[in-house]
Amino acid sequence: MYKTLSGLSFIVRAYLCYLTIDTIPIMEDEFLNTVLLETVSLYTILLLVTYGEVSLFYTKGEGAILGTIFYFIIYVINVGIMYAIMNMLTYIGILPI
Repeated sequence: MYKTLSGLSFIVRAYLCYLTIDTIPIMEDEFLNTVLLETVSLYTILLLVTYGEVSLFYTKGEGAILGTIFYFIIYVINVGIMYAIMNMLTYIGILPI
């Protein structure tokens, strides 16, 4: 059950990230945008922030399925927040740089 839920969670999270983060250009130049996203990946930052948030109230070993569900929910919330911030920065003219 854990492997199935974990795999499904990964697929949904990857798709949500593609729909949100990859659709907003950070740099006007496509080459610089690709280099920036490869060097300082927003996905990596999002992963680390979410992992840190989940570790505040979930201890590894309490139940893998519960940890997967917590991680998924918090990850989706963080993607939504990041998308809203990036949209706001685009709207006020800060992005694309």
